[in-house]
Amino acid sequence: MISKLLVANRGEIARRIMRSAHDAGIACVAVCSDPDRGAPHVAEADEFVRLPGAAAADTYLRVDALLDAATASGADAVHPGYGFLAEHAGFARACAAAGLVFVGPPPEVIEAMGSKLAAKATMAAAGVPVLPTVEIPALAVADAGGGGTGTGARLDRAVADAVGALGWPVLVKASAGGGGRGMRVVEGPEALADALTSAAREAAASFGDGTVFVEPYVLRPRHIEVQILGDVHGTVVHLFERECSIQRRHQKIIEESPSPALDAARREALGSSAVAAAKAIGYVNAGTVEFILAPDGRFAFLEVNTRLQVEHPVTECVTGLDLVRLQLQVADGAALGPEVLGATVTGHAIEARLYAEDATRAWQPSAGRLHRFSVPAGPHVRVDSGVEDGTEVSPHYDPMLAKVIAWAPTREEAARALADALARARVHGVTTNRDLLVRVLRHPEFRAGHIDTGFLERHDPATLGAPLASAETERVHAVAAALAGQAARRAQAPVLGALPSGWRNNPSVPQRCAFTGHRGEILVEYQFDRAGRCTFVAVDGEEQRALTVVSGTRDAVVLETGGVGRRYGVDRCGPTVWVDGPDGASVLTELERFPVPGALVAAGALVAPLPGAVVKVTVVAGDAVQAGDTLVAIEAMKMEHEVRAPTSGIVAEVHVAPGDQVEAGRVLVVVEPAGEGP
Repeated sequence: MISKLLVANRGEIARRIMRSAHDAGIACVAVCSDPDRGAPHVAEADEFVRLPGAAAADTYLRVDALLDAATASGADAVHPGYGFLAEHAGFARACAAAGLVFVGPPPEVIEAMGSKLAAKATMAAAGVPVLPTVEIPALAVADAGGGGTGTGARLDRAVADAVGALGWPVLVKASAGGGGRGMRVVEGPEALADALTSAAREAAASFGDGTVFVEPYVLRPRHIEVQILGDVHGTVVHLFERECSIQRRHQKIIEESPSPALDAARREALGSSAVAAAKAIGYVNAGTVEFILAPDGRFAFLEVNTRLQVEHPVTECVTGLDLVRLQLQVADGAALGPEVLGATVTGHAIEARLYAEDATRAWQPSAGRLHRFSVPAGPHVRVDSGVEDGTEVSPHYDPMLAKVIAWAPTREEAARALADALARARVHGVTTNRDLLVRVLRHPEFRAGHIDTGFLERHDPATLGAPLASAETERVHAVAAALAGQAARRAQAPVLGALPSGWRNNPSVPQRCAFTGHRGEILVEYQFDRAGRCTFVAVDGEEQRALTVVSGTRDAVVLETGGVGRRYGVDRCGPTVWVDGPDGASVLTELERFPVPGALVAAGALVAPLPGAVVKVTVVAGDAVQAGDTLVAIEAMKMEHEVRAPTSGIVAEVHVAPGDQVEAGRVLVVVEPAGEGP
């Protein structure tokens, strides 16, 4: 039996695996890159082995380094988690050759499903419905300029004709991977070549294989997957479905079980197809068969994920099963027990993926130090997190911080509980998609179950992702930030019923401080009497007569507005202040009273939105560009991010080339408006 498990992963999934392993009496070994030396998954392991370097290619994707770590620590088994090498047949085979138990399917199964193209052919032969496909040969598309600096791409005519025969729009997909990487929707033939080039480059960067293919893009589909589990004795079962239709960039962000779209007959048909797919390839251990469900009820095979899925907790919540525990038992040779063979669904579970990203800025990832991380959990709210207070969110890895899962007897109750837990979370230091998740969960379409993969195309992410706090609430938050800041400067002890006395030396003159928030600058003025009671508060020159200060410390301020009292948590790091209350959260930056003039970025300069590697530069000095043209592409956090011209003009300067590593804020290109040159 497994006695010591090396977890070949990081973040929340590493912690999740260790939890079940420890419950089973199995010792755990963590691996960590240099940026992850202080990560929570390392602290929770019994032992850890350093993988020198930072980038995934130098650390978590190195088979030799992981095998050396297993040998050095005396591990007898390896769990790959998801992502990285989880679906790498060569890694599974190397583990077996080294005498290690690989907690997952056999390498032959991974290999058979590692190529989506080969997988579709296998499923079609097994009678599972599939979509028509056009494979893109490696030489069928090439960058016209070469070296990533061209202005477009050319495409083999025969391939273009074959794709056109599918009908428009079409979907470009990476054969070797998932998670939305290497995936592009193409509306017409004029955009096909560039989409194929970009998708192949992203797929190669993420999975080491740039092979892509094209299939019809089903309009308004649902994405539904079925959890499968097989043992080494030939038994394969399904553990019901998960609906994963709320997606951004073709990557899931909200998942639930059961699906509100399925009746009993269609649920049985999907489950039977999933089991048939699993048996066709001799599946062992946990996996997922993914389907696309059209509005007319027809479904088609998408892929088999030969690993544990990110969203497996919703299945655990509705079935009461521990999938990681079952994975370990199957890897030990055990047969599936009666609790699995007779599993049923109870209630409803919904999961939301909390990402360090800005939904209002095209999902731009956010890196930096988490000053505070707290999500309220409870008997029916589960938090699977890879971070904690002080964790550094690295630009080298996926920006997911945590998964928050709520279970309830009904879907409506689960959605309400999950939205409430997220709204009360305190996540300070990086921008997150928290407010977007809350708005989606509270949206009438979502509540009615009328969802599909185009939800975030119909509903503007910039609107959904805007702060939950209203403009008026943000003004109140600025008052709380100002008063807490004064308490911090005076280092006073907490006082109930009044603000601490002695907050200022001259109570006859109001104090003033200014902040910038989501909606611009906010000026706060306040004044205390000699007893330390607040006698005057004004915001942007308007006295707040309806606002009463009840109490205040450096960490919390209680304000009463219109007869209703609210407690505001206040957290400060340098000039940045986070204010959390029952009416939303605000991020404010206190302005210097006498700012020192600094070097400003020149007008027309386009800067790197985040640290990363330049993978494409499409212009040279002197080129004319139109608003919206892609000028530079940067690869960071396993995704490709395009920097586009905000206005039409002439390129005056180009400061980077493909292969350059850039920090956030570095000037990439300078564009002068047409007619304003020297």
